[in-house]
Amino acid sequence: MMERRATRLRVLPAAVVLLMLLASAYAQPASPDYRVRVRLGLLAVDGATGKGIVVNAWLTISSPGSGTVTVEPGDLVDKSTTLSTEVAYYLASIIDGVNPRLYDVDVEFETNTPVSGPSASGFIAASSLLALRGLVPDPNTTMTGMVSLTGLVLPVAGVADKVTAAKDYGYARVLLPVTEISRVPGGIGVVGVCSIEDAASQLSRGFLSAPGGAGRTVLFPSIRGEERLFSSYAQEFIEKAVKLLGDVEDPQARMVAEKLITGARRALEKSPYSAASMAFMALYVLSKDVAEHKGFNYLEKAIGISLDEAIADANRSVAEHSSRFTNRSLCGLWGYEALASASARLYLAQHAASSEKPDVRALALLRALSAKSWAELADPSLGPLVPCSLLARSAEFMVNYMQLSYDYLKSVVGRVGFNIPMPDTRSVEAWIRDARQSLRQGNYPLALGLAVYVVSMLEDTLVASSGLPAHCVERHVEFLRGISMSRDASLPAALLLSYAEEYGGYVANATNDTFVKVSLESDSAVWLIHTLVLKALTAEGRQAVSPAPVQVDWSSYSLAGIAAEAVVLAVVGYGLAAVSRRAAAEKV
Repeated sequence: MMERRATRLRVLPAAVVLLMLLASAYAQPASPDYRVRVRLGLLAVDGATGKGIVVNAWLTISSPGSGTVTVEPGDLVDKSTTLSTEVAYYLASIIDGVNPRLYDVDVEFETNTPVSGPSASGFIAASSLLALRGLVPDPNTTMTGMVSLTGLVLPVAGVADKVTAAKDYGYARVLLPVTEISRVPGGIGVVGVCSIEDAASQLSRGFLSAPGGAGRTVLFPSIRGEERLFSSYAQEFIEKAVKLLGDVEDPQARMVAEKLITGARRALEKSPYSAASMAFMALYVLSKDVAEHKGFNYLEKAIGISLDEAIADANRSVAEHSSRFTNRSLCGLWGYEALASASARLYLAQHAASSEKPDVRALALLRALSAKSWAELADPSLGPLVPCSLLARSAEFMVNYMQLSYDYLKSVVGRVGFNIPMPDTRSVEAWIRDARQSLRQGNYPLALGLAVYVVSMLEDTLVASSGLPAHCVERHVEFLRGISMSRDASLPAALLLSYAEEYGGYVANATNDTFVKVSLESDSAVWLIHTLVLKALTAEGRQAVSPAPVQVDWSSYSLAGIAAEAVVLAVVGYGLAAVSRRAAAEKV
């Protein structure tokens, strides 16, 4: 590993960083002793007649609170509706920069019949974004769409019937998932939205949906300096991949690997992380083929290191760098993220090592190598300095959000079969259980790494199945970057975005996998959510001007004899199996 350059920019002054955490020119969120009550006209499908309807509901956000989300009537509301409401609120509060645990949320449906499904969650999230700022939504606009785990708006069923209902009930506009625009009847204004911030900006002109504007990811000099540490690993992966080319039996695997090796060599000087990632992917493609056709023991000899040796090396490196964070009051965020990334990769390697499947053991070997590369970046003085105790709290929050995310997806599609085995072939539940165990043991970097990994995989599953245009994900990630502590607040997010922008298209062509670039951007969004969590958790005691309570009548129509909402996802056939079996080997 090359020596670190002594001249690199390492940390920002603590006082400046704390101001970055505590101040936000972008939002002026709600303050303590706050209450807002908004009436929503939610679009639904009558389970008995199959026709579109409007269900009135009251959204109330108040403080002081404890983060409790209540959806009523409790005996009539399906679990999927409750969980989707929780996700909607937590995302809205995090994006608005307020601590969600300081408020309580209540959604009360004005109905005496069962309510189910997540199709109101996008509307609830956008309305919460506005309500926490004291902004008044447009009472002539309604919306349908399912919220994703980072705030994208996903397709739902029955859109045409819902739009017809909105027209009949007197609405002038309907906000829809951008993928659904072509399926609606005329006679009413329809606007496609990609995300909850898009929706909020359509509902109120007072909401700024794209702070900072769009643009390519330009890494800070300090991040570019740290990225050089991946150079030696890129070269190592290239050398090992070249050795395996002659042992590969599948000509398609050889062709893909050769293209990736070529890309890695070209990127080596300009973007070492991208080079290491492409070389890593090439090595995985070749290792998988060799292990399956010639045996795993042959693979170990061919690349010059055994699985046990690789895991032992990674374990020593992670333990050594982890010890440097002990008994510190301030921790460098980038170094902490690197430690979390290394810890999660080591965890994956250790558990995948026990698999009987050659391809899974090959992944274990390579993940051990990548764990060591990330551990080299785990410097406690690297990046913006934040209280180490705050990082522990953010890890706890992310683990809870991982649980909520999994329960949410399971409630939505579980009725048609829900199974997302992780790359080590174990269940998501096992990863969640181990993340909670890590919290109890005080291993917060591992807990954070596992939470980000799982949420990223679940989000990938949703996005891959939604048909969202690539520009939607790009715009949403740019929005999250714009409201973070700084445009390069997260080291993994910055590296992933640079890789996606500069080489995502090349990798997609080389692998014939059009989802690669979007997957990298989606993963970066989850890391950005973590930086927003850090900012939101510092909101305790923040003084802000509390707006007067807002009461908006979204619909003046009475609803008698309403049947169940009967929301069924338009994409109920989510590509769960295809996404879950991805080794996520497109990045080192």
